[in-house]
Amino acid sequence: HEMLLPSPWQALPSRKGKWSRERQRTTITTTPLFSRRLGGGKRSNRRRFLAAAEREFTPFEQEQRGRTSSSFVDSMNATNSSRGDKIVDISKNSSGRSSLTYAPEEGAHDEGDVNGLAFPERIYREAVGTNTSADEDILRFCEPVLRSDDSNASSSSSSYNNNSARIIKRGKKLRVAVLLSGGVDSSVALSLLRAAGHECVAFYLQIWFQDDFRNFWDQCPWEEDVMVAKRVCERLRVPLRTVHFTDDYWNLVVKQSVEEIQRGKTPNPDILCNSRVKFGAFREWLDTNEEEIGTFDRIASGHYAALERKEDDETDVKLVASGDARKDQTYFLAHLSSWQLQKAMFPIGGISKPRIREIAENLSLVNADRKDSQGICFLGKVKFSEFIEEHLGTKPGEIREIESGELLGTHKGFWFHTVGQRQGLKLDKRAHEGPWYVHSKDVEKNVVFISRAYHSEENERERDSFECEDLSWCRDSDADQLSRIERCKVRHGESYYRVLHVEPTTPNTAENQKLKIKIDGKDQGLAKGQYAVFYGGSECLGCGVIC
Repeated sequence: HEMLLPSPWQALPSRKGKWSRERQRTTITTTPLFSRRLGGGKRSNRRRFLAAAEREFTPFEQEQRGRTSSSFVDSMNATNSSRGDKIVDISKNSSGRSSLTYAPEEGAHDEGDVNGLAFPERIYREAVGTNTSADEDILRFCEPVLRSDDSNASSSSSSYNNNSARIIKRGKKLRVAVLLSGGVDSSVALSLLRAAGHECVAFYLQIWFQDDFRNFWDQCPWEEDVMVAKRVCERLRVPLRTVHFTDDYWNLVVKQSVEEIQRGKTPNPDILCNSRVKFGAFREWLDTNEEEIGTFDRIASGHYAALERKEDDETDVKLVASGDARKDQTYFLAHLSSWQLQKAMFPIGGISKPRIREIAENLSLVNADRKDSQGICFLGKVKFSEFIEEHLGTKPGEIREIESGELLGTHKGFWFHTVGQRQGLKLDKRAHEGPWYVHSKDVEKNVVFISRAYHSEENERERDSFECEDLSWCRDSDADQLSRIERCKVRHGESYYRVLHVEPTTPNTAENQKLKIKIDGKDQGLAKGQYAVFYGGSECLGCGVIC
C-alpha cells in the first residue's frame, strides 16, 4: 500500500539533505525534516541525532515548519470535503488532554450504499471475502449485534459475493472505545466491531517518550501512527480522538520499571502498561469525561486474547488464550483484574495472524502490510541500553567468570545486563573461548558474573522451582485459584511449563501472599522481577512476580 501525501510534505528535505519526491513503496513523510518507510529504515546513531536536533533551521525549513501541519490538514480536508469528513489539526488543540483528530460526516456512520446494504453489513462481507469456512466466525468475540446466518447459503466460495448469506440480529448494540495504535491488529479489531454493528470511537493514546527527539530513532514515529489511524478511521467512518497520557505512563509504568532495574530486577513494563494505563488510567479518564465524550460499554484493543462471558452474569468473565498460539498475548494481560476484564473486549482473539492480514487486505486498509511493532511499549524502537543510560547513568564494574572468579573485563553498570544475555559483553581476555552468557549479578558489589557453561546440565542456574509474590487474579469469583493452576509461562511465547506443585509460603490472610511453584522442566533464565503467568487449561488465571 502506498501512502502519497499532498504537497508540501513530499517536497521536504530529509536529514541527509536529499529530497523525498520519489515514489517509494509505503513511503510516508511525517515531519518537515524526516521521511521514513513504514516497517523499515536505517537507524542512525545517537550522536548524529543529538547534533541534528540542536542545530539551527534554515529559513526554508523554518517556513516549512510553520506551515506544514496546517497545509497538510487543509489539503486533506479539501480531499474529503465531498463527503463532509474533517481532519482536525491537533496542534491547534493542545490546551486540553484530548483532541478530536478526525470526525466523519455527521449522519454517515451506518448509512447504506447503492446496493441497499447497511455499512456494517458491507464491512462484514468485505472482511470475510471469499473465505467461507464453515467453522469460521470472525465476530465470535465481538458480542455482535449483527452476524451471518449461513444455514440457507450455498457452500460455494462465491456465496458471500452473491449476498446469499443473511445478516440477522443477535445482541445488544454497544458503544465501544477502541484503542487504535496504527498497527494492523487494532485496525482489524476496529473493523470487526464496525461489522458487528457497534458504535465505535477510536482513541490514540499519545504516551510518554513520544514527543522527545529520541523518538526519531524509531522506525514508526507517532506522527506516522496517527496518520495511519486517521486513514483507517476514514475507511470505517469512525471518529478518532488523540489523548495524552504522558504523566500516567511515567508515574505508573516507567518510574517503577527504572527503579526495579536499578535494584537488579527484570521488570515487564508491557504488563504494567496494560493493567495500569490502557485498561486502568484510560478507563478512569473515560468515566471522568462522560459529559464530553459520552458513556462507553466496552474498551477494545487488538491484543491476541479472548474473553468468555456468561449470558446470565456479566461480572463473570474468563480471559482465555488466543486461537493463534504463537501470537497469544494473555501473558501481557494476566495482571488485569476482574473489574477491568468486565469492560474489556478483544475482537481478534480467535483469528490467526495470516487471517488478520487477509481481512485487512480485503478491506483495503492502508496498513494491511505494515510491519508489526516490537519492543517495550513506551520505548518504541529506542535502544534499551540508551534509555537506561539516560536515566541511570553509568557505574563501571567488573565482569568475572562464575566458576573461577577470574576477572575477564569491565561493564558500564550491572543494569545494562540481564541473566542469560549473550550479546554486548566486552571482555579484555578469553573472549575467543565463548560464547559467554550472563550467569548472575551481584547488585551490592556491582559485579556481573558470566559463564560458558550456562546451558550445561551442571549449571546451577537451572531451576525447576521458584517463589512468586504480588499475586494478581483475573477472576474475583474464584474461591480457590491455586487448585486450578495446571500450567504456567515465565515469559511471552508459545512455551508452557506443567505445574507439578503449588504451595503457599505465607498464610492466606497475609497482605502479600507468596507461592512456591514447582514445574516439570528446568529454566535457566528465571530472574527476579519477571512475571510468572498461571493457566488452567486455556484460561489465564492470573500472575505473580518471581522473587
